[in-house]
Formats: sequence, C-alpha cells, structure tokens
Amino acid sequence: MFTPHMSKGKERMRIENIFKLSEDWGKLIEHGKIIPFGVGRIGRRVIPSLMKEFDIPFLIDNGCQEKKVFGLDVLNLTQALDYLREHQCKVIVTTVFYSYEKIKNEMENFGFIENQDFCILERFSEEWNLRWRGKCVLSKIDTVITSRCSLRCKNCNMFVCHAPEQKDIDIDRLKNNFDIFFDSVDYVYEYTLLGGEPFLHRNIAEIITYLGEKYDDRIGQINLISNGMIMPNNDLLEIMKKYQVTVHISDYTCTVNYKDVLEKVVDCMKKNGIEHYVIPNNVWKDVVFPNEGYITNCPKEHMRLCGHSTHSVGDGKLYWCDPAFAAECFLGFKGEEDDSLDLIKNKRCYSKYDATVNIMKYLLGDVNERGYMSICKKCAGVGSDNNRIVPAGVQVKRGV
Repeated sequence: MFTPHMSKGKERMRIENIFKLSEDWGKLIEHGKIIPFGVGRIGRRVIPSLMKEFDIPFLIDNGCQEKKVFGLDVLNLTQALDYLREHQCKVIVTTVFYSYEKIKNEMENFGFIENQDFCILERFSEEWNLRWRGKCVLSKIDTVITSRCSLRCKNCNMFVCHAPEQKDIDIDRLKNNFDIFFDSVDYVYEYTLLGGEPFLHRNIAEIITYLGEKYDDRIGQINLISNGMIMPNNDLLEIMKKYQVTVHISDYTCTVNYKDVLEKVVDCMKKNGIEHYVIPNNVWKDVVFPNEGYITNCPKEHMRLCGHSTHSVGDGKLYWCDPAFAAECFLGFKGEEDDSLDLIKNKRCYSKYDATVNIMKYLLGDVNERGYMSICKKCAGVGSDNNRIVPAGVQVKRGV
C-alpha cells in the first residue's frame, strides 16, 4: 500500500507526473460535449450516466449494426471524421483495454492524439474528475461476494474450483466494505457483484438493497454477473427492478448442457423487465494459476499487457484485478502487503486530493514500487502474451 514516506514536494512532483490529459480537457466544464466510442458491454452500461452529465451529439462504433442506441445515432469512425475535426470534440473510448489499443491505433492513423483528442474511459473518469471537479470518480469496481457456484469450471479465472471450500462472504463484512469504499470514492459508473455465482449468496437480496438504499446516487449502474443457471425468486426480482440492476449472463452452453435452463432464466428476465445481456462464452484464456506451470521473468510488462479492467474492492482494500482478490480470499495466496491499496490508511495518511491521486495511480497500473502484483508472476493473465486458448466452461469432475 502507499505510505507517506516522501517529502511533500517530492511526492507532489511524483503524483503530478501521472496526469496525461491536455489542459484543454478542462473546457468540458463549460461546454460539456463528448463523444463515446464503443457501444458494446461497457458502452451500454456507462453511456446513460454520461448522457446525464454531458452533451453527446452521437456515438461511434465500427461494428454496431444498430443505427441508434439510447436515441443517439451510431456512426463509424470514418463517418464521424469531419465532425470530430471541425468541432474538436473529445472522444471517450468506452471499451476494455485490448479493444482500446486497436481503436487507439486507428485514431492515431487519422491524425488524432491520445490524451489530447481521445482517451480511454478509465483515465477520463478518474483524471478528469480529479483535476477539474476535485472528485474521486471511478469507471468500474467489482466486489466478489461468494465462491459458491453452480459450475466447476476448470479454467475459472476466479479459481473457485480450486478453493478448499465454497463459501459466501459474510453480509456484514460486505456492508463494511461498501461503507469504506464510498467513504473514499464520490461516484462509480459501474458497481458489479460477482462470484462464483452471485445468485447463490444467501443474502443477495439484502446486499443489493443495501447498495441501492444507501449509495444509489453514487452508482451509475449496479451489475450482477451470472451463468444463467439460477432462477431468482419473485422477491429478488422486485428488488432488482427497484434498483435497476443489470444482469450479465455468461452463456457456457458450448460445453455445458443447460440450454433449456438458460432460456427459462432469460425469459424470466424479459418478463420481469430486468435489463440483461446474454454473452456467448466459447473460448477463454487459461490463466494457469494456481497450478504450477506458469512463471514470467518480466512481471511488470506481463501485467501491463494483461490490461485487466476488472478492479476489485474487498475488505476495504483495492485490488488491481478480481483474480488477485479471489486468490487471496479463497485460496490463501500470500502476496506482498503493497499488492493492495488500503483505503482506510490511504484516507487517514493523505489529504482528499492526494488520497484520490493514490487511488487513480493504483487503478491505472502504478500499483506499487515494484510495478506489478505478486500474482502476476504466477497468473498467465488475459493479455496478448497469453496464447493459451481453451474452451470456456469445461468442467472439473466432482471429487477431482
């Protein structure tokens, strides 16, 4: 974790070096016009919140078949070029890291400059809000609530099939975690609950209610990731509707025979007006850990290539990726103390501004002095340097 061991002047010089956006981004305070690039899963979750804050004339997406999304025209980049050049609009890329790299190359080929003309959502939400609003705003945070699951996927990147026991994280422990998080963070565009299978948590209704009742005005979207095997009861469905929870259903029917069950769950979501997406999962990258069989000699570069965009908060500490928390919580993986950022200590030791800078640094990849998480030496990750492609959802036999 970050500790106040530097002189104030040296620390200030160091933290200012992470700022990348050009000064003219500050003009958004006055005119507030941006253009999101990407209407996939991330875009559809955050664009409604962005529409409340900014003037969005249209959306950009090179592969979308829909002409309108959220009532806005969807153009490809070529169609948008003249407008972007004439109006000098800032483009916010609402995609995961590996897709961003492709879009970045395309934008640069047309003469646009990263962090001057465009940037990824995570940098925008964190840096722009800190520098020009003085707020701690994050793009996406996950909380793992259970290791219990209806599947035992051999290559699960949360490692739940390797856990010595499957268990729910205690409801009071989770509530305390939420409170610590929002004591440091002003707003998060997406807050996602996951497992395991979150619908198996015995207190899932109470968890959603607590988040919704207490922090609804500080969360753009509450998400829940499910495998589509568990049917929520009527009371839970009412709570999900009340707090407008979006369910992201991973479809593993390419390897697991549960198509009929999945269709019933999806039909239930439709009939009850629950926003949901079915995401076909045909292949995964085998992250390897905790099996002995992977090690990297360049963990810092390995972590950069992984570009994990699923940051976790658990027990009041930030973890750069969900697998890091899962390995520690469910498997007893022993990393270094500075793998996580303790939010209570961070708030106590720093001013609001500097504490927010520490959070921003951490989530943008400057996690510690070493520059990588301990787990990066053992986990193959999901980056371009991992070519271990495996079928999604392959099951471990019971008793193995």
